[in-house]
Amino acid sequence: MSPLSLQVALAAILLFVVTSPFASAYTKESPEVRAMVDKGMKYLADESNEYRLGGRCLIALVFFKEGMKDHKKVGEAVKACQETAAKGEAGDVYSNGLAIIFLCELDAKKHRNLIQFFVEAMAQRQKQHGGWGYEHKGTGDTSQSQYGCLGFWEAYQKGIPINAGAIDRAAEWLMTTQDPNGGWGYQGKVGGKKQDNVGCSMVSAAMGSLLICADLVGILEAGTGEEEEEEEEEEENPLPSVVKIASSRDQKRPRLAGSSIDRQRLLQTLRKGDAWMDENYTVSVNRYTSYYLYALERYKTLQAILEGSEDLEPAWYNKGVDYLRKSQSKDGSWTTGCGSGCDTAFTILFLIRSMQMSFGSLGEGVALGGRGLPSNIHQLKIRGGQLVVSQPKTEVSQLLSMLDDEKREDLDALINDSEALVMGDMDEKTARQMKQKVRSGSPAARILAVRALARTGDFDHVPTLLHAFAHQDPRLVQEARDGLRFISRRFEGFGLRKKFTQAEQFEALDKWKKWYQSVRPDVPLVID
Repeated sequence: MSPLSLQVALAAILLFVVTSPFASAYTKESPEVRAMVDKGMKYLADESNEYRLGGRCLIALVFFKEGMKDHKKVGEAVKACQETAAKGEAGDVYSNGLAIIFLCELDAKKHRNLIQFFVEAMAQRQKQHGGWGYEHKGTGDTSQSQYGCLGFWEAYQKGIPINAGAIDRAAEWLMTTQDPNGGWGYQGKVGGKKQDNVGCSMVSAAMGSLLICADLVGILEAGTGEEEEEEEEEEENPLPSVVKIASSRDQKRPRLAGSSIDRQRLLQTLRKGDAWMDENYTVSVNRYTSYYLYALERYKTLQAILEGSEDLEPAWYNKGVDYLRKSQSKDGSWTTGCGSGCDTAFTILFLIRSMQMSFGSLGEGVALGGRGLPSNIHQLKIRGGQLVVSQPKTEVSQLLSMLDDEKREDLDALINDSEALVMGDMDEKTARQMKQKVRSGSPAARILAVRALARTGDFDHVPTLLHAFAHQDPRLVQEARDGLRFISRRFEGFGLRKKFTQAEQFEALDKWKKWYQSVRPDVPLVID
């Protein structure tokens, strides 16, 4: 190839990279995203001075989701919640909702009484028509109503009783305040009337709230909403070429009984809302952009989960990241109308995919070709994109015996079914035995011991997982990576693709070490 031809070819490649739709594809662990998050966290730690209860809980939620449960901002927010409850004055809807969300994420068992106080206050503030809003106004407020719905959802996931009637009324209000063109306004007008101030922020708030209501009462499952047609196909062909397996997350998630929501009407409302957003979506709104992006992430995450689809680098997220990279201040903050502390916290929650972290991954809700199915199809599961047979539940005490017996077939079967290992309490003796297996067991025993230690969620086991992360066995490294993600609640971890190089492995290991030292600065890190 001549020099001129080479230059032309290189120019063409450069043009493709610059103009390709994949040129600005991000995940929450992308270096650009993490740089913004780290800078924003520093601002929240050093500069923010939020006095409102909701604002304190919002900022504390950021630190908790970033693995800093013991940060002073977290302690300050808990104290503010306790002081508010002691006075018997819960404050506005935003503060109630954010207090519920924060306390449920932090430790719902420990703070159950506090959560119940704010849940009861939220229930009392719900208006008769089903929405939430200002006390001096009769109308419902789409912005505030999303925090009523989200607060109830968070509480119910943690076992706090919620009235199904309250969810039905909220959904009814949202459906009757939809604009004829599919959007929502700020102060909802009941009865299918034309709404004022329709925009992306209020549509995101309403759509996220409706999806939460649907999830709470169990009238939406992962799929397309065309179950009737699918059932007819299954009657004609009991073993179709494509086997759809329901998500285990759907099966385990608690559902409210006794709902009277009209499912078809709800689906129609959601379709109209999606169509409006598809046509009108924009990243930057006139005011409260950070607040809007937090609602957008919630709406889009729930939409993807309940439709059974997932895009790891969605366009709405990529555009949001590009916008935020340009709008972050030198001190690390964002200011879009709610106060720099709250705006920065809202923005970080968008960047780290807060709702995705709360809800978890899509699980098993996918389809696979049905060739070569085993005879016991009722036990069929999907693991890592492969069909496997579900294994009997194995207690930790049983696992120790299995690891001592070293029966490779049994251990491999248990490895392939990630849900088969049931975690109870792990005493110190058992933990020591598991750690010994990580260091000197067979390859399969090492993997299962790492899995058992990780599922305790105990930070004391992180050094052992880091030891496993440095191993030459790629399967063990991946298990350690997944375990560290679970313990830290950083569900994308620090990257590390499936087929990683040694350089990538040790780069990620170094990041995990730094993370552990940041959350436990007073504990010496010894992994050998």
